[in-house]
Amino acid sequence: MVKTYTIEGAAELLSTPVGTLRKYRPEIGGSKLGRRWIFTEQELVDWMISKRRKPIREIYSVEG
Repeated sequence: MVKTYTIEGAAELLSTPVGTLRKYRPEIGGSKLGRRWIFTEQELVDWMISKRRKPIREIYSVEG
């Protein structure tokens, strides 16, 4: 069974304000069920990964 979250549950899971998820909802995906948006766990994980920034040490490899 696929784990799903409301926008409030997704915000809690990601430790992100609900307003941020509403702003990025088109990027995240989700499905509208009645008046609520429902997100799968995989949609949220994929979105988080896409927003990840590389640390400077990964961008500039320093050779000894």
